[in-house]
Amino acid sequence: MRLSLPKVRLEHLRHLLTPLGIWQHTRYAEPWVEQGFSIDDQARGLIVGAWLYRLAAQPPDWLALTDPTLPQELIEVCLGYIEAAQLEGGRFHNFRDADGNWLDEVGSEDSHGRTVWGLQTLVQLLPDTDWAQRAQPILERALTHARAIRSPRAMAFMALADENHARLLHWGRELAELYEATRAPDWRWFEDYLTYENPRLPQALLLCGVRTRTPQWVKLAREAFEFLAETTFAETGYFSAVGTDGWYVRGKSRALFDQQPVCAGATVEAFLDAWQALDRYKPFLQYAGRALKWYHGDNIQQIALYDPETGAVYDALTATGVNLNRGAESVLSYLLARLKWELYTRR
Repeated sequence: MRLSLPKVRLEHLRHLLTPLGIWQHTRYAEPWVEQGFSIDDQARGLIVGAWLYRLAAQPPDWLALTDPTLPQELIEVCLGYIEAAQLEGGRFHNFRDADGNWLDEVGSEDSHGRTVWGLQTLVQLLPDTDWAQRAQPILERALTHARAIRSPRAMAFMALADENHARLLHWGRELAELYEATRAPDWRWFEDYLTYENPRLPQALLLCGVRTRTPQWVKLAREAFEFLAETTFAETGYFSAVGTDGWYVRGKSRALFDQQPVCAGATVEAFLDAWQALDRYKPFLQYAGRALKWYHGDNIQQIALYDPETGAVYDALTATGVNLNRGAESVLSYLLARLKWELYTRR
C-alpha cells in the first residue's frame, strides 16, 4: 500500500531544538519559551534521532535531511536531558524551565514509561555507540521500577521496545487482566473510557504476546484492535481520534473534538505492528494508512495539519478548524508515525 505523501521535512523540529532540550510548546510557529521543556518530548526525540542517524548515511527519497548534523545533535540533546533528569532512585523529573531548573519533584508514571521506551530504542538501534553506553545505566536504574508502576499506558510504553521475557510476562499479565476485567460484547477495552494514545494498550499486549509466545494475549489484543477500529474510524473511512473535550466514557457519547496528532500517530504505529504480527492482515495496514493521512487532510474537517514546507504539525483538529500552535508533541508524533510507515511498507 503506497500513499501519496510529501517529503518529511525537519526545519520545524530544528527550530524547536536548543542545547537544553526541545521546546515543549509554541505560540503559532515560535517557541513558547515560558512553557519550557518536557521529558516526554525528549523521549520521543531520542527515538526520532536514532532512526534519523541510521538513515543519514544514505537518506531515502522521502526524507529531506538538509542538515546532516541534526540527527546526532537531537540524540545528544535528548539524552543529555534524560541523564540530567534522573533522580537517585531511578525515576525522572519531567518539566524544566528555560533556564534548566526542574519544576517538579518527580514526573508522572506515563512520562517514566515513555522515557524507558526512548532509551530502549536508542540502545537497540545504535548498540555500538557511546550514546548506548551512556543510556544503559540510566535504563537499568529506571527499570528497577518496572513492577511498581501501575499506569496502564506507562506499562505499555515500557513494553514496546523491551525483549526481557520476565518483564514482558509481567506487563502482559497486567494488561490482559485489565482487559478481561472490563471486557463486554459491546466494550472490548482495557478501561471504562478511551482517552489519549489508546492504541498503545493493545499494541503492548500484542507485542508481549508475540515475544513471550502467549497466543491468548495476541487474541485479546486483536479483539481490542478491532473495537478501536470500529470506534475511531468513520463509516466513510477517515480516522477520527477520540476528542479531549470529554473523551469517550463507557455508556456515553464520545467527544469528536479536539483531536490530537499524538493519537493519530499512535494509531499508525500500533496498527502497523498489528499488521506485521497478524500475518499481514490487510485491513490493519489500511487503518494505519488512513490514520497517517489524517495529518494530510483525510479527517472530519478535511484540513491538513502537516505543513509540507517546514514539517510543522498543528496541535489539534478542532470544531472550527485547527489549533494554530505547533508544539513538539505534534511534530514528533508525526515523525514517529511516518518513519515507521516508510520503514515497514517499503521493505
